[in-house]
Amino acid sequence: MHGGLRGSTSHAVRGPPAGTVRRDRARHCAPNSFYGPTEFWFWYDSPGLTSVPESVGLSLGPTGEFVVTMFSPLWGNSPETIVAQTVAEEFGVDPAEVTVAYEGSIHGLPSAGPGGSRMTVMLTGAVVGAARKLKDKMARIAGHVLEVDASDILFENGRATVRGVPEKSMAYGDIGLKAYWFRLDLPAGMESGLEARHTCDHPYLTPPSADRTDLGAFYPMMAHGAHIPVVEVNPDTGQVSLLRYIAVHDVGTIVNPKSLRGQIAGGITQGIGMALFEEVVYDEQGQPLTSSFMDYPLPTAMEVPRFEIGHVETPSPFTEYGVKGGGEGGRMIAPAALASAVEDALAPMGVRIDELPMTPERIVTWIEASRQAPGAT
Repeated sequence: MHGGLRGSTSHAVRGPPAGTVRRDRARHCAPNSFYGPTEFWFWYDSPGLTSVPESVGLSLGPTGEFVVTMFSPLWGNSPETIVAQTVAEEFGVDPAEVTVAYEGSIHGLPSAGPGGSRMTVMLTGAVVGAARKLKDKMARIAGHVLEVDASDILFENGRATVRGVPEKSMAYGDIGLKAYWFRLDLPAGMESGLEARHTCDHPYLTPPSADRTDLGAFYPMMAHGAHIPVVEVNPDTGQVSLLRYIAVHDVGTIVNPKSLRGQIAGGITQGIGMALFEEVVYDEQGQPLTSSFMDYPLPTAMEVPRFEIGHVETPSPFTEYGVKGGGEGGRMIAPAALASAVEDALAPMGVRIDELPMTPERIVTWIEASRQAPGAT
């Protein structure tokens, strides 16, 4: 782990001052309700497969347009935005000027696809790797034309410029034109075209020891998070009300704040559903009883509070730009955090929670069982 757990926990506790959560208890708590805030932190460090690569192709056309070719399946998590941003970062262009395409499986390079909060990490690695290969050839072309060493070529603001002599430069379109249609202007022996492909493997990988005292390192993109949900529980009806929800995540360097917030907010909402509402029920013959949303409730805007989301940025030393995964923290932390908050609220009644979802019926049953337990007051 790299600093993010302690930092995100500290920020979550202080982010609004810790006293405000306790003051909310006095302000919000109804006479017949129990109020519980809790803090829950999470990290994931189990080993798994040993190879889940991601690949891209990157080209610069004869008119200066960048095209990124992806090989991963699309599951709606905006990988196109990430690769366009990364190309823009590497070459100093507008992301809107980058074309993103998908290749079919017949000609595709290795790609494990979305999953495990890995796509931003692996795609940035793949694009940066392809960009380095493309820059190498572009620099040799520009250096040859401008009569300077290729190592003195910089890529910024849509041009290849000479280090220390910014007025001496070539537009990307001019480099592309030379590469595709003017072979006599290329360095001797260079083939035409400007294309590169790169497969990104995990940048830090060690095997587990035989006795498993060392589980090895496989997933160098661990994110950290700390959640503090504040709930109010009515012991007569079992109704849980979410008064506040504070979430602080450390996903390393943030690539796209808007999409990251969407992932966190959506994940917490899924976690609320898992903790309070969603359950698949079968009868004794194995027939599903929750066959519609009348029987399988989902959280709506009425049940989901406004999330107070904060960030701590502790760059990973193993990934491009220091990026870590950020797709699953909301969903994975929220159920446990909410269960702890409800249990904290009902602690005066001796209730312990070890089952989800915490439906009103279950909460009332737990309270009654606690009241009838030997030694209960």
